[in-house]
Amino acid sequence: MIRRVEGRIMDAQQQIASQQGNSGRHHRGHDSASEGAASERWTETAYLLSADEVLERLESSATGLSAEEAQRRAQEFGPNAIISLERDNAFLRYLNQFKDWLIILLLACAAVTAYLGDWNTSIVLLVLVGINTVIGFTQEQRARHTMKSLEDLVKPSAEVLRDGKLLEIESASIVPGDVVRLAEGDFVPADVRIIEAQALSTNEFALTGESEPSRKHTHAIKHEVPLGDRFNLAFAGTTVAQGEGLGVAIDTGMRMELGRIASLSESAVPTPSPLQRETTRIAQVVGTLVVGLTAIVLALGVWANMPFREALLFAVGMACALVPQGLPAEVNTALAQASSTLARKNALVKRLTSVETLGATAVICTDKTGTLTKNEMTVEELLIGLTPATVTGTGYAPEGELVDDEGRTLAPEATPRILLECGVLASNAKLLPPDAEHADWWILGDPTEGALLTLAAKGGIDLDALQREQQEIRELPFDSVRQRMTSIRLDARGKYRAWVKGNPERVLERAVSILDGEAVRPLTDEDRAHILGIVREREQRALRNLALAVRDLDREDARAENEGPMIIEQGLTFLGVASMIDPVRDEVPSAIAATLGAHIRINIITGDSALTASAIARSAGLVDEQNGELRTVTTAQLQQLTDAQVLELALAGGVVFSRVSPEDKLRIVNLIKGSGTVVAVTGDGINDAPALRSASIGVAMGRSGTDVAKQSADLILLDDSFASLVRAIREGRRIYANIAKGVLSCLTTNAAELVVNLVSLALAAVAGVPVALNVLQILAIDLLGEILPIAALGSDPEEGETMRRAPRDRRARILNRRTLLDVGLSGTVMGVLALAGYLLTYRMHGVDPAGLAATDTSAQLASTVTYVTILVTQFVNIIHRRSVHGAFSRIQLRNRWFWLAVLVATVLMLAIVYVPFIGEFFGTAPLGLEEWGLVLIAAAVMLAARYVIAWLPAVRGEREAA
Repeated sequence: MIRRVEGRIMDAQQQIASQQGNSGRHHRGHDSASEGAASERWTETAYLLSADEVLERLESSATGLSAEEAQRRAQEFGPNAIISLERDNAFLRYLNQFKDWLIILLLACAAVTAYLGDWNTSIVLLVLVGINTVIGFTQEQRARHTMKSLEDLVKPSAEVLRDGKLLEIESASIVPGDVVRLAEGDFVPADVRIIEAQALSTNEFALTGESEPSRKHTHAIKHEVPLGDRFNLAFAGTTVAQGEGLGVAIDTGMRMELGRIASLSESAVPTPSPLQRETTRIAQVVGTLVVGLTAIVLALGVWANMPFREALLFAVGMACALVPQGLPAEVNTALAQASSTLARKNALVKRLTSVETLGATAVICTDKTGTLTKNEMTVEELLIGLTPATVTGTGYAPEGELVDDEGRTLAPEATPRILLECGVLASNAKLLPPDAEHADWWILGDPTEGALLTLAAKGGIDLDALQREQQEIRELPFDSVRQRMTSIRLDARGKYRAWVKGNPERVLERAVSILDGEAVRPLTDEDRAHILGIVREREQRALRNLALAVRDLDREDARAENEGPMIIEQGLTFLGVASMIDPVRDEVPSAIAATLGAHIRINIITGDSALTASAIARSAGLVDEQNGELRTVTTAQLQQLTDAQVLELALAGGVVFSRVSPEDKLRIVNLIKGSGTVVAVTGDGINDAPALRSASIGVAMGRSGTDVAKQSADLILLDDSFASLVRAIREGRRIYANIAKGVLSCLTTNAAELVVNLVSLALAAVAGVPVALNVLQILAIDLLGEILPIAALGSDPEEGETMRRAPRDRRARILNRRTLLDVGLSGTVMGVLALAGYLLTYRMHGVDPAGLAATDTSAQLASTVTYVTILVTQFVNIIHRRSVHGAFSRIQLRNRWFWLAVLVATVLMLAIVYVPFIGEFFGTAPLGLEEWGLVLIAAAVMLAARYVIAWLPAVRGEREAA
């Protein structure tokens, strides 16, 4: 290619003077072109024009722009870079943590207590706010950097023609009209219209979802086609798989297809997760109660002749009793634990609430290439002459063997070595072992050719030795007319041979003989019909077929430069057909079966063809007795469907949407999400980024996925395994159940504290009895006592057949009529038991509480009994809630972290009771055996009450539904 470019440059030198002489007309002409470019993207029209027409309209030529004109256009069009519309700001993300209603309530309480001079309470509340906000901020620190990843795709340098000279410049300096050189392995630096191609193909799976390389040509396409079928264009962010060529830059910067996807990604705003909506709802309900009850308590306190300051302080204490102070930390801690568990299972969570969202997933929209498939072309079937055979093993790893129709391994002599050698010698790719950057075997070059190399390696061919023995003399590259590629080689014995691969029909039309067993015989019309019949049957199963053939040459024909394909590619000996496909990952069928068993619907959304995608869907097991018949919808059909029709199809599941654009995929996802259904989207390409970001939960592939996809997603599957997604969904369902336990346990304590405070207020107003709990003791219950056991609930194992249940109803709430009844009854029992202990303590010691000061020893002892009773009965409440079967279930023995948390909480409780300086801070006094007797009796009564409440019909219905 370089020699051809240099030759063209020499010819171009003669044209430059005349071009410079017309520079004024050139400049003025481009003004109008610029105006046209400003109104539409060239990517949408350039493929309909000839290469000469595109060059003319861009006021460019095959020799490129002049340096002066390139500089002017750089000022007009700006840099060839992806520009973010919004910048990530860590400080603003931290401030977002303060939007939580519970955080706002805690800050309000802290402000009031500080104003009233209760600095201890104020400081504790502020520390609590700090802990909650830091936990939330830290867990979400891995925020999206989609735009940075998109910027990284525009590589730093490229080769362009300027003033007829081939120069290496920064990709950011490329402007519309620049002629760009493309060579194997290069990244395409801008959207270009191909003006010259020598066996040129690009890997576009990351952009279009097409699993096979896209072969490029230069002629115009006569009608409008989807992005993936614009074979005379190459797009920024893709790579050159094979060959070389020249292209004129038609769109740069944000006008590129990559820039358009960037804009889509930025406009796709993530929505709150179900758990976020639920905790917000809880906070709003609690907040309303806090404000209302605080006002009522303040009014009652003033009415009871309490000093205003004391009444206000008591009202704030009531607010603290109602606010579940530890709830944000408990939820975040539970989600963080689940995130760690998923990380060990090859699922990296970027957004904390994504863990719970997974459990609510009702629809999965999955990409095909690289998600369900390996994105590694694999030869699965052979035709050895006229004899069919199959090949085991998937991917590029040279592990597998050739077997006959009856499953018996073919002996090496049963597989003609020349057939396997042809696949290697008619290819330019390289098969490479795992290295520091590649976990598995990988291919440099065309994936189709890579599959032929792997096939030969499975057959025992030493690829490197074969290449050394066979010197390539010349190559007849593939083109869209011949649909063949030929390599002419000289072996160590001085024998010349043409090695041919290509479209089976085009190879057969040039073949005159066939390798039948160990002998070569004439090829008959019946042979041709039989071979083509097998090929067509395999095509219906989405297999790509390549025929292999050879021809011995004399030295004159092999060396003659004027001997073209018409001379060389005739009189061929047909060797066989290699049939390949990008195979389904081994674990995918069982994972899809588990997903369908969990009543989750699956759709495939891909840029690949309907035939290929449907074959993969069937191979993956998407069609079963439960899911019914597989349906396919092409992009043309999709455009004709109304939103209601698309939504109906997507919610039913089992649909293959093929040849879709990023906008189509985003439309489907937004329709599902807009219906209130939780939708998970999987993908690995650039084209998947907008949908990944907009979905309820975006899932990217960690190995094969592009940086753009990974940064746009909420969850990254480190092993690219669909099975890991199923495990993540199972984990999401488990963690939601555990969070629900924690929320209800936390609110039960708050209900108990509310009962204690309301009765205390009445006793204080009527008889002057000291308040049973002070604010610091309430905080000690919520933050030092219950927070660790409730957080440890996040490690509870699943109970029952988690993945056999339907996804929970999106309208289901943790707080509903039944759970509120459960919390209210349990909290009332707990509060009454605590108050009973409070009053009985006075009675046991013969003390009249009327008129006592809160600092009196008897008052502190009774208050301590109240504090300990609430905490111990809360332990009983939490233990009972761990299982639908109650406190004596086998699940009680399956989470050692829970019992360790209870032990730590008990030690903290005892420290508050018995360590003098700590007790002085919290206003507690040491308990004796009599007081502990009251506490233990209360615990036993609470356990019995929990069983009774759990079996009440009004409460049991909720548990059975769960």
